[in-house]
Amino acid sequence: MQSPFVAIRWQWFAMLIAIFLLALVLRWHYVYTTVVPAPLSGDAGQYYVYAWNLVHHGVFSLSPTDAQTITPDNYRDPGYPFFLALWIKALGANQTSYGAVLLCQALLGALTVSINMLISRQWLSISWTTAAGLLMAIWPHCIAINGFLLTETLSGFLCSLGLLFWVQACGTQRHGLALASGLFFGMAALTNAVLQPFGMLLAALIALRAPSLRKICLTLALASTILPTAWALRNAHIPPVDIHSSSKGRALQNLVQGSWSDYHSAWRTSRLGDDKARAEATATLNAMNREYDLLLASPREGAKEILSRLGQHPFEYLAWYVAEKPYELWGWNIEIGQGDIYPYPVIHSPFQISAAWIALAALCHTLNPLLFVLALICLPLVWWWPVSHKISNLCQPLMSVIGLLMFLTLIYATLQAEPRYSIPFRSQEIMLAFTALANLSGQWKIRQRMLAARHGSQPDCPP
Repeated sequence: MQSPFVAIRWQWFAMLIAIFLLALVLRWHYVYTTVVPAPLSGDAGQYYVYAWNLVHHGVFSLSPTDAQTITPDNYRDPGYPFFLALWIKALGANQTSYGAVLLCQALLGALTVSINMLISRQWLSISWTTAAGLLMAIWPHCIAINGFLLTETLSGFLCSLGLLFWVQACGTQRHGLALASGLFFGMAALTNAVLQPFGMLLAALIALRAPSLRKICLTLALASTILPTAWALRNAHIPPVDIHSSSKGRALQNLVQGSWSDYHSAWRTSRLGDDKARAEATATLNAMNREYDLLLASPREGAKEILSRLGQHPFEYLAWYVAEKPYELWGWNIEIGQGDIYPYPVIHSPFQISAAWIALAALCHTLNPLLFVLALICLPLVWWWPVSHKISNLCQPLMSVIGLLMFLTLIYATLQAEPRYSIPFRSQEIMLAFTALANLSGQWKIRQRMLAARHGSQPDCPP
């Protein structure tokens, strides 16, 4: 006779494989059928130039591919260009390598769903984990992003893998797992520089919450700095570059743009509005650029200029930074791009031509605000579990996910709160939302049992 434990284990394994296959089929179908007319526009074009120069010149540079002199720089993060360079080196700079990149991204996206199901299984039941995994698999942003030469798929995969190794390290206290976690967080940081301090901050958070894990936390903190430190040393030894072409300049540009509440609307209007509207929007963008140039020329004067503008409407900007920007980050419509779920224009997308896919997108669009609210509800839950409680070891995985989303929300709310930037972490948002649902469901059941017990203990009413 099969034991209940074995039956549950096989049930979990079957659901994990089934949802992985669903996620893979949806993503492969999307990248196979969807056409991006200009796949190398914007950021994607810059990543491709970096990859080309890596393959043909061995230099990480944004210099034009036909330039006489290829000058190294650090404007973009190196992770995704190296990923592209591997495929270009193996298959050539052609449609074959382009298709291989998209199919590989579809695979990484499906694996990201499975990885996050393994993480959420640390504290959720099989049924709740399955429900969360199903939503991760079908979420439109996470499907569509695989069709673009952008960093989101790769950074989401690497960050999720780092979290998986970390929660295993917390459970087993094995330094090898913590080392692997730190290295994957480092790879994620080289793909998206916003993640650079996360490994160290996560280690500090868990060390404060669980003193017994401090040695493991130290391993994580040190390991997460290895790759970013190596990249920083490389940057220190390249010839000086114009600050506009440096990672520092790009970060300051995001800071300035993110301090203007009408930046997104001005950007879109400058491209899509009528002549009068475009002129007004262009004037706004020019004012932003003047602030940016001033900040680069004189950081003190630039900071004063920005603070002066914010001080003219302090309460409006405070509400915008604290409430509106976080909500916008986890919103639906991509602002700097085509809109809806697309950074760039597409044709033949299943979400545009298939009734089933259109209905799926409409359903998820409706659920999106609810996910944000549920994930927000989940934030204080972990602090209700004292360290001395028998389930305290299970708090660390959940706390790690909460720490990740709080960190990202704080950083992007300070810089630019663009929904595209939250796509790599939508799976973590979904698992937090389902954690809140599971907790609320459990509280409801406890309350119902208490009411039933109280009702059953009351004496019968006299006739």
